[in-house]
Amino acid sequence: MKSTATRSLRVRILSVLTMVAVLFAGVSTPLLADDTLVFGTLPITKPTKLLQRYKGLVQYYEEVLGQPVRFEIGKDYQDAIQKFQSGHYDFGLLGPSPYVMATETSSLGKDNFKLIGTLETGGKPYYNAVVIAAIDDTDIQSLQDLEGKTFAFGSRLSTLSCYLPADMLIQAGVLDKLASYDFIGKHDAVANAVALGRFDAGGIKEGVYKKFEDRIRIVEKSQPVWDFLILAHKDMPEDLFERIKTATLDLKDPAILDKVKPNCSGFVATEDANYDNLRAIMKRVDDRLGAPEL
Repeated sequence: MKSTATRSLRVRILSVLTMVAVLFAGVSTPLLADDTLVFGTLPITKPTKLLQRYKGLVQYYEEVLGQPVRFEIGKDYQDAIQKFQSGHYDFGLLGPSPYVMATETSSLGKDNFKLIGTLETGGKPYYNAVVIAAIDDTDIQSLQDLEGKTFAFGSRLSTLSCYLPADMLIQAGVLDKLASYDFIGKHDAVANAVALGRFDAGGIKEGVYKKFEDRIRIVEKSQPVWDFLILAHKDMPEDLFERIKTATLDLKDPAILDKVKPNCSGFVATEDANYDNLRAIMKRVDDRLGAPEL
């Protein structure tokens, strides 16, 4: 009888241990799911194009970090900025003026973020905007010739399709002398609208001009500002942040970098002060156009 009781006790103990193991196994999946990092970015072009552009970069982070990374695109500039501010995006690629906007509309300011690196193209961590006109419009040879003309900006929060072109017009004394202006979205839309004659001129990034150079021409180029940057939310653990920063600054694979941006040579260490000249530009523009709402 004692032997039977002992066997029965062993069976009950094994059953309890099995149930405990099953319960712990049941919670392991959500714990692993929580390990996923979210890499966010701006909707600067079509989602399919952005996926192609950043797929290699996201996969690189997954391989180096040894954990899943989910790629997300903001519904619009405001949505993306808010998701960077809230920490919904653990890290990601943000444009210069949206970054400045994110620091200035957060109660924590620049301390809400940890900066990882600025995009470098051809060995330079900055880029330019260009004011364009249709290739056959010979009446526009300088910014002063835009008086009485129509002008197309891209997104109101865009560095290269709004802030820099608008500041160029302010400095040239013609912003208030335009016949009209409008914000029509993405850089490609601006280039196409100018090429088709729907607007006399517009502001875009130089890289987009090269796609349309058989239909549009450059009237004037802006001063340079520091390029897109990769940043993390302040709550990211320091050890993870340092691993991401090291992986970013060590990235030299042209197969990945050329997708992110043609002729991209990598990322360089950056700091908030690099964007102070842009802050001055944005203040001049916001004083004239009114500050955009988030």
